[in-house]
Amino acid sequence: MTAKDRLYVGLDVHKEFCQACVMDAEGTIRSNDRIPSTVEDLDAFLDGFEDASFVLESTGIWEFVYETIERHGFEAVLAHPLKVRAIAEAKVKTDKVDARILAHLLRADLVPRSYIPSKDMRDLRQLVRQRAYLVQRSTSFKNRIHAELLRRGIRRPKELVKPFTQKSTHWMRSLAIPTVNSSLDCLEAIQTQVEQLNEQLLQEFDRRREAQLIATIPGIGFYGALLIWAEIADVHRFPDPEHLCSYAGLTPTVSQSASKSHYGGVSKEGSKHLRWILTESALIHVWNCPDSRLSRFHARVARRRGKQKATSATARKLLHVIYWMLIKDEEYHGQGFNPESKPAA
Repeated sequence: MTAKDRLYVGLDVHKEFCQACVMDAEGTIRSNDRIPSTVEDLDAFLDGFEDASFVLESTGIWEFVYETIERHGFEAVLAHPLKVRAIAEAKVKTDKVDARILAHLLRADLVPRSYIPSKDMRDLRQLVRQRAYLVQRSTSFKNRIHAELLRRGIRRPKELVKPFTQKSTHWMRSLAIPTVNSSLDCLEAIQTQVEQLNEQLLQEFDRRREAQLIATIPGIGFYGALLIWAEIADVHRFPDPEHLCSYAGLTPTVSQSASKSHYGGVSKEGSKHLRWILTESALIHVWNCPDSRLSRFHARVARRRGKQKATSATARKLLHVIYWMLIKDEEYHGQGFNPESKPAA
C-alpha cells in the first residue's frame, strides 16, 4: 500500500470506551465511532486495518491500549496531554472533537510525543510506586491511631519511647478500643505487604547497575535509588541536567514581559514521584552529612531564603549530581554517613 492509502486514527481513551476517529491522508474523516475499552473489542477494531498509525493521549489507562495496538504491528504514538491542549484549544470540546484533533495532528506529524519507557521499566515503575502508596497508607493509619488516642485523652506511657514498637502495639491493643485495633490490623497487613515488596525490589536492585550507582550517594537507599532510576528510565533522553530537573518539576516558573523577568516557585509539573524522593533524599543527606557540598549549599540558601526553598534547591542540585553520575557511569565522590545517622530513603 502507498502512503496515500495510510489511515490515521485518533483515540480519545476513557474507562468505558474509546472514541476512534479514522482519517485518510487527504484529511477526510472515514468514521468517528465509540469502541468499548476492552481488549476483545480493540482487537476486533484493529483487525479492520492494513496500514494505519494510531495516536492516544497519556491518560491513566493508556498502557493496555498502546500494547494492544503494538501487538497488531501498528505504529502507536503517545501524545503529551498538556501540550496537545496548548496546540489544539477548541471552543467546542467533545469526545468526537478530541479524537478528530488527535487524528489530524498525527496526519500532520504535529503530535507532541510523550516518552514511552520499555515494558521492563514500566513494570519497575509500578512496583516502586506501589510501595510508595503502601507506605503512605501506613502513615495514614498511624495518624488515625494517634488521633483516636488523643481524642480519648490517652497518653502513651513514658517507658514506651517509640509509638509502634512491639511493646507499644501490645499496649494499644490492651486498651480494647475497636477503632484502634481495626487500624492496627490494617497497619500490620500493610507492613507485611511492604516487607514482601522490599524483597522483590532488592532483587531488582541487585541487577540494575544504574540504581547501584545512585545508591552510593549518602541519603539514598536501595528503594530511593530504584525509584529515581525508574522515573528517569533513560538519562540520555535529557540533553542536559536542567531538562531532567524540569521533568521532575524542580525548575522555577518564569513570568517574562519585555525586559523584566519574575521567577516564582518550582513548577511542580512532571514526575511527582521523582520530586518527592529527591526532596526526602536531600533532607536525609543534609541531616547525615553536614559537611558535604550539598549540605553547605543547603545551609547557604536556608540563611537567605528559608529551609523550604533551600530543600527544593538542594533536591535540584542533587538531581544534577545524579545526572552526571549516570552519564559518566561513576559513583558518588564525597563524604560518607555519620555512623549515628537516620536510615536512607
